[in-house]
Amino acid sequence: MIRKTPLALTLCALLTSTPQALASFDMSDCQWSDARCLLKGDPTLTPGNDSRDNLLRLLSEEKSYALPVQAMPSDITRSRDFYFAYHPQWDAVALPPATTPAKNEDETLTRQMAGLKIDPAQFTSSGTTDSLGTSDYDREDRFVSYTLDAVSQFNAALLADTTLTPEQRHSLALARMKQFYGTDIKALTETLNAFPADSNAMLFSRYITGVAHFYGGDYDAATQDFTLLQGSKQPWLAETAQYMLMRTALNKSSQNSVGQYGDFDVTRVNREDALLAQKEAQAYLQHWPEGRYADSARGMLRRINWYLQAWPQLAGLYEQAFRHAANAQEMREQVTEYDNVFGRQFLEQPVSEPFPDAPLVSYVELLRSLRLNSSNKPALTQEQLDASKPVFEKSGKLPLWQDLQLNLWQATGNGDAILQAVKPAKTLPPHDILAFSEQVLHGDALMGKKQWSAAKTFWQQLLKLSQDNEQQQYVQAKLAATLVYNGDVAEIFAPDSAITNLRFRSRVLKTQASPELLRQQASAGPNAEERTIALHTLLVRDLTENRFGDWLNDKKLISGITPPVIGEAFDDVNLSTFAWNGDDKQAGYVCRNLEDTVTVLSNNAEDAHALNCLGEFFRNTQTRVDLWKDGAGNDVLEAAINRKQPWGQYDRQSYYQQVMSSSKAEPEDKSYALYRAILCYAPSGANECGGEEVDKRQRKSWFTQLKTEYPGSPWAQKLKYYW
Repeated sequence: MIRKTPLALTLCALLTSTPQALASFDMSDCQWSDARCLLKGDPTLTPGNDSRDNLLRLLSEEKSYALPVQAMPSDITRSRDFYFAYHPQWDAVALPPATTPAKNEDETLTRQMAGLKIDPAQFTSSGTTDSLGTSDYDREDRFVSYTLDAVSQFNAALLADTTLTPEQRHSLALARMKQFYGTDIKALTETLNAFPADSNAMLFSRYITGVAHFYGGDYDAATQDFTLLQGSKQPWLAETAQYMLMRTALNKSSQNSVGQYGDFDVTRVNREDALLAQKEAQAYLQHWPEGRYADSARGMLRRINWYLQAWPQLAGLYEQAFRHAANAQEMREQVTEYDNVFGRQFLEQPVSEPFPDAPLVSYVELLRSLRLNSSNKPALTQEQLDASKPVFEKSGKLPLWQDLQLNLWQATGNGDAILQAVKPAKTLPPHDILAFSEQVLHGDALMGKKQWSAAKTFWQQLLKLSQDNEQQQYVQAKLAATLVYNGDVAEIFAPDSAITNLRFRSRVLKTQASPELLRQQASAGPNAEERTIALHTLLVRDLTENRFGDWLNDKKLISGITPPVIGEAFDDVNLSTFAWNGDDKQAGYVCRNLEDTVTVLSNNAEDAHALNCLGEFFRNTQTRVDLWKDGAGNDVLEAAINRKQPWGQYDRQSYYQQVMSSSKAEPEDKSYALYRAILCYAPSGANECGGEEVDKRQRKSWFTQLKTEYPGSPWAQKLKYYW
């Protein structure tokens, strides 16, 4: 059975395989167009979002299409997986297997060939275009429709034409199949010239010749062939010829636009040929507005305007395409195409004026222009924004312009204007991203003015009004940040706290909680997950802050968390690390387990051997308060909790320095401390032990001291260099 390949004539098919445009600031993750890659930006319309996120959110809401957003965890109080950034686990999701053509499509071609008396066994469908020596660009351009589906359409036209004899149908279909599978057109000349001059058979024959010229890159000859068929009374040939005239002119326009490395340069497009392609596309759509190639022709018009760099016209065409998207997947594909073709043009030089027939495109691009540049200023000025207002008024989209004004005020630090223009809502529609975005700007303005009490009240009220999971979690991050800024950390963990997202609570526990608050949450937190985070943080800080007696008491809380919280999602707070038994130490240097080591330090915090062994614990386990694991996608909370010197970061170097300077340290311990302190800088020269970096002269001095004062030490003999 011959498999039918789906026809892929739209521009989207060409462009979804191109590298994604740098529409945002963090593109080193999953492809935006991948089904497994969900929206990772804020659930608001904001300059900081990926512009595709903004556009898809706006368009999908207008069409009531479902958005590809992250699912709400079954229990947000026990999960840290809801946040506003790329999720690494998205790349671990297996994509559904590639869809195979429907069985009835296979059967259609099989029935056609049976009716045309052609044996499929004489043909093979393996790698047809690959065997033709085509480049990647050719395969996406000339050969985008070089498929058996196109052959099937030709067969259907033959079978529908009652003027053809069975023998003519057979000969034409066989010639088309041979041409498809690589037979040179010259070898088919005798067959193709054997039909009566005034017959439809000869016209179909001329079509095969035109197709061969087109795929062979002989565009002038193809134009002659399709022009002859353009006025045919045979309906399929007339329509298809007109369509192929457009494609021929379009492909001819770009035939010299590909560099030696396969890079496409739109500035090298032949403008005259592109204008001809535009004329042919418009002629097709005028005669066949609902024709079999109408959707493709509209897509080609977008490509033509791209080639012509006619940005206002192209913006209008995209606006039309967005309005006619039939479903959520088609909408996402169109947004991907838009960004690859249109949006990338304005990465270096943002838009400063609107596109007259495209208010949505204008909004998204002007919003992008409000990103702060290296001078901490937006590219868009107030004068330029004022000049854009008539476009939004004319299209009935004035609220979009008003949102741009609010964002410009925010970008220029005019919080007073925002607070005057936007009042706290009393109700909030379930699906109105513009209304929600404006409320967020009001709250951000309060925070910008450090009106913490008012901001707290505002976020609490907005949290109650919102009916959307994404919005609610986003507001929780804002509320948590407000409480941190105002010094109300304990309120986040009050029994009636509105902040239930474990990720946000985890961030505050790791960076802001006092030992007393950590101890409270470790013993009486709402669930095992939060108790584990609090206890791990507490135990690390007990060690790094030299509260050794507290550590011995706090460690007893581990037994109260049953079953223990394990697994990759919580591997940054694994409590089993504190059961270190000392076995994975440096060979030749004996350490007892961690509890025994800490017991010694609780009695004598300057015990040299115990300090070295505490260093061994940190060296082998890399235990610390991990600020990387749950640090992405927490909005302004990250700025609120930031510390120049975060708590819970080990400093092995300080232990070694204590031992080196101790008059009571044994030679074995001193020599080992010198050895380890020197290795802190191996092999890169950068300090990997924590604490302040010492200069190279000091490291050389340590090396000299080890070699001269402890020449018999195994560590002196082992170490050959310093770094």
